[in-house]
Amino acid sequence: MKNISQESQPKMIIFDHDGTLVCTETPEFSLFPGIKELLVDLVAQDFHISVWTARSHKSTVESLKRLGIAEYVGEIYGNDDGMSKPHPMGLLKITQGIEKENLLHVGDSLGDLDGAKAFGIPVIAACWNSTIQVEIFRAKTPYVAMKPADCRPIIEAHFNLKLG
Repeated sequence: MKNISQESQPKMIIFDHDGTLVCTETPEFSLFPGIKELLVDLVAQDFHISVWTARSHKSTVESLKRLGIAEYVGEIYGNDDGMSKPHPMGLLKITQGIEKENLLHVGDSLGDLDGAKAFGIPVIAACWNSTIQVEIFRAKTPYVAMKPADCRPIIEAHFNLKLG
């Protein structure tokens, strides 16, 4: 059996939907500034992008299509696909075949942080939608981002690469 090197293993970033990729505070959802550019750069570096959300699968797909980022997203795991967050079942399902050291989650809730920790992968606390829990997040993860652009150096350091 051929041994595949670490460099050839797929890399994946798993994003939460509400409050991380998408601002859902108004009836017309919108992307947070810098999200689409981050996704474009990640895909250009051969990252797989997935979404793990407490939103339903169907509404997530509709939202991503309407906001013009569905083409960047592969697997989606919604609350109606099995066990809800923070249970790590969704992470297990969408990351099959990818080593945990090649995974990183980006989310804005304690459910995201607790689920990623239970699954055994690092998480970036996305604090660009709300700064209320920053100190709580800092106690749970060394990775805290106040805006989407803050994810870039964390991702670069974690995966030892340079994003576009």
